Amino acid sequence: MRVFRAIAFAATVALIVSAPAGTSARQVAAAELYTCSMHPNVVDAKPGECPVCSMRLKARAMTPAEAALVAFFKAYDAAFVAKDMDKLAAMYAPETTVYEGGGINDSWRNYRDAHLGPELKGYDNLEFAHSNVVPHLLGADAAYVTADYAIKAKTGNRITEGGGLATYVLSKDADGWKIRHTHTSAKRRVAAGGAPEEHGGY
Repeated sequence: MRVFRAIAFAATVALIVSAPAGTSARQVAAAELYTCSMHPNVVDAKPGECPVCSMRLKARAMTPAEAALVAFFKAYDAAFVAKDMDKLAAMYAPETTVYEGGGINDSWRNYRDAHLGPELKGYDNLEFAHSNVVPHLLGADAAYVTADYAIKAKTGNRITEGGGLATYVLSKDADGWKIRHTHTSAKRRVAAGGAPEEHGGY
């Protein structure tokens, strides 16, 4: 138990040192994941019960590979808010696919030009972040990540906000992790004044 706590503490300190300025204690807590003693394939970013056996999930330190994926999405959030298309481009495989609502983008170029680029240009006062990021390694060079996301922005005279769930499939090459597939499921956004606004994701 002492060894486990020492490892968890070291991982948390490492994340604090490498985290950007302004990182909250709650964000730093992401240095831990929660898993089931009986079903180690069950992994969550927060405490809870195992959906298989109802045992309480136990905290464990992230592996370096898991921590790298969580850091990847922190960098993604920063690039998204900055509307930095060059940084975002470096995070996607050219042949990526994006499923959002009923739409499909079948490459980074299509996603950039027909979807993400125009959408970001229309946003002012943009806020965007992933939370509950859970990495699932599928070997050394493949992974999928589940997460929640929240978005808020001003579009013209309206302020809209929403969020939902996202699943990412990633592969690793010489330049690092790349997103190969994204599937988002969004809640219906609500514009100022309470009017619902249809939107499939972000």
